Formats: sequence, structure tokens, C-alpha cells
Amino acid sequence: MPAFTAPNESHPDASPHAAHLPAPAPRDAHPHDALSDDDENGATTSSDEGVGSPRGHVVAHHARGVGQFFKRPVENVGRAAKRRLRARVTGDPTGETRVREYVKLPRTIQLIDKLSFTGGVLGLMLTQHVATTRPGLFWLYYLVVAPFVFANRVATYTAMKYHYFLIDFCYYANAVCFAQILVNPGSARLFRTTFAYATGPILWAIPLWRNSLVFHSHDKVQSVFIHTAPAILTYCARWYGQDASPLVAIGAWSERVLGTRLPGLLGGNANRLGVAELSTPMTSTREMLTEFYLWPTLGYIAWQVAYLLKTEVHDVKRLDEDPELVTSLRWLAGDYKLAVTRSTLRTCRRLGFFKVDELFDASSIKTKMVFVTLQLAYTVATFLPIPLCYRYKTFHTALVGLTFLSCIWNGACYYIDIFSRRYIKRFEDGSNGANLRHEDQQDGIIVTEVTGRKNTPPEGDGRRET
Repeated sequence: MPAFTAPNESHPDASPHAAHLPAPAPRDAHPHDALSDDDENGATTSSDEGVGSPRGHVVAHHARGVGQFFKRPVENVGRAAKRRLRARVTGDPTGETRVREYVKLPRTIQLIDKLSFTGGVLGLMLTQHVATTRPGLFWLYYLVVAPFVFANRVATYTAMKYHYFLIDFCYYANAVCFAQILVNPGSARLFRTTFAYATGPILWAIPLWRNSLVFHSHDKVQSVFIHTAPAILTYCARWYGQDASPLVAIGAWSERVLGTRLPGLLGGNANRLGVAELSTPMTSTREMLTEFYLWPTLGYIAWQVAYLLKTEVHDVKRLDEDPELVTSLRWLAGDYKLAVTRSTLRTCRRLGFFKVDELFDASSIKTKMVFVTLQLAYTVATFLPIPLCYRYKTFHTALVGLTFLSCIWNGACYYIDIFSRRYIKRFEDGSNGANLRHEDQQDGIIVTEVTGRKNTPPEGDGRRET
């Protein structure tokens, strides 16, 4: 994630009059070192003009005057501003407590968690309100809210070297949702592909990967949004259509006031799909198979090829040199607490594809083939009920409701079984300033304590599980 670089307040160039100052000191030098110690103490300069010469006295006097007038105030103003900011944020009247130290204090962390919890609940209430009272406008709500969620996710994950998760299929599916809204909102075929992704692999990922509705955690709330928002978006569009009336009103206003209608989306010119267009029955089984299976699968294969080119060709050297970079493959292949990892390894051993004592190796072609094949099979399997969801509202509602219920249940289990222990422990062991990566590790330790399931391969690898 790009980080904003604060200007160097103590550097001479920070002053608008820097062009009149002597040459700046080296980057690692103190700002006052640009003038010699003798100059600071009022002695004559040791320039080519000669020691003690009248010209030398004039230069020394000018340098002292400029240095005192421009350089010291810039530094003092910078420090004073920092102290005022620290005092305002931390409540320390002296301004000596640093903000990064303040946010690690237990009371500060608790306040941030309370605010996050409140924001998470309000976000859920707002989403529910739009989906239930104005379902035809949910596409507009998604278009406004989703960019903020993804921007925060990009910033957070890049800082932790988790950014390769951002090219996973769930983000690709959300990109398809944006394409359906902005690029071709009148295409029923594109909508059905979007519907298949949102109601298939993205929605089923909630119980599979145990997405949890944990309100105080930005990361977990964002994960829930990324997997549920496309499902809500396509649910509302399928059964209530996509209402463009607000944008049509904006277009009419612009035509009346500005004399011209705003182009494209803002002018309400896009032909959005209604319930009638989406309810047109399929003419044949072949059309149904093409719309709900062929085109979505081809779109998935296109993403998979691009993903492999990125991770196995373009960035392979970078990934090999930095083991801290996390990809989905590295995570899945190395986390034996996950039921899918353990069951996949057992199956591979039974089929003879892996030896009895062989483990997954994220760098091996064999392991990559296993997980690529596994994800393809999972994706195609989740496409199977899509025609029923598209045709029967009751079936669609039940499927979406059950997956949301699993999300709530996972959140309840997290709060009772894991969070209640870790939240107290983080203050006892002094890990208040831990980042998300450290919190994931601590969660894994507590899961082991609660369930007894350790991050060890299943039996048959030559070692005993303890």
C-alpha cells in the first residue's frame, strides 16, 4: 500500500526560503550542522575570504542571521505542532506521549474496539435497511460502499505482506459485479455469470472458510462483506430489479439546469435490467447449461490462468526470495488445522498421488496441481444449484439465509471460545500492539487449546500426533 511520506520538517528545504540558505547538510546530519559550530557561537567564518577579513565577518553575520531567522523557527514550529497534535490525540498535556505508543495502551485498544464494534453493527443495520426497504437500489449502495472496503483492505494487507490474497477469486468476482453495474448493466448473460459467482463459490466460502461476523474486527467484517455483498446484490437484482430512478432524476435535473444531460451512469442513460427481463424462461436445457455453467466456468478459468501467470511466472522470484509473503496456496498447504487441508492430504495419500509420509510443499508442482484441481472442482460443484436459485425465490432465500446463519454462528463461536481468552491474554503478555498477522497466530494457538487440533499433518506421515 502506498504510504504518505511526511515532509522533513527539520530539513532546510522545508522552508519556502530554502534557496537563500547555505547548502543543506547531509540527510543524516543535524539540521543545524549546515552552519559550523564557530558560526553558531559567533566566530568568524573559515571561508575563502580569509579568517577575520571584513568580507568574512559580513558572510558570517549573514549566515547567522539567516540561520536564526529561518532554520530554528522551522524546527521549533514543527516540534510545537507535533506536541500539540500529540496532546490533542493522547490527552497528555505535555505532548511527550507518542501517538503510536498511545494506541498500544489497553484503554486505547479497548476504545478502538468499542468504536469498531459500534461501526460494524451500524454497517450491518444500514445494509439490512437498504436490502429490505429499497432492494432495487442496493446496486447503488454497493457501488458507493464497496470501494471504501476494498481500499482499506488493500492498505491493511499490503502492510502485512498479505496482498497476494487480493488477487483471489472472491475479489475477481467482486470486480465482475462492478463490470455488470458499470460496463454492461443491460446484459442478462453477464448478470447470470455474476449471479453464478455470487451465489456459488463466493457464498459457499462463508461456511467453508468459517467467515465470522465479529463486529469489533475490521478484517473479519470486511471479509464478511466481500463474500456476502455480491450475494445480496444479485438477490436484490434478480427478484426486484435494478432501479435507476435516482440517476434518471439527476439526468433530468442536469438537462433542465445545465442544458445538457450528464453522460452514462450519472445521466441515468444505462438500460438496467428489470425483473421481467431476468425472468424470461430458458428456451432449452442447452441454453441453461450455457448460461449457468459454461460462461461462468470459462470466466473462472480465465482468472485461474491469470493468477498462475502472476504468481508462478511474473512474481515467482519475488515469492521465492521472501517467505513472509503469503498466498492462498502457502496458507492452505501449510495450515493443517484446516479441515480441507487435512482431508485433501488424506485423499491424495489414499489415491497414491502422495506417499504415506509425504507432505504438502507450496513450492512443488505436485502440490500446486492438487490445489488448482481442488479449487476448480469446488467452484464447479457450487455452480450446481444455481439454476434452482435463479428460478425459485424460496430456494434462493433459504440458501442465502443458511449461509448467513453460519456466518453468525461462526462469530458467536469466535467470541465465546477464542476471543474471550485472547482479549485478556493480549494485555497480560504485553502484546497490545500486535498486528493482524500476530492475532491470527494467537487465534491458532487458542483454537488448538479449545479443540485439541494442532497444526500437524494427519496420521501416516511418520510422526505421532500429540
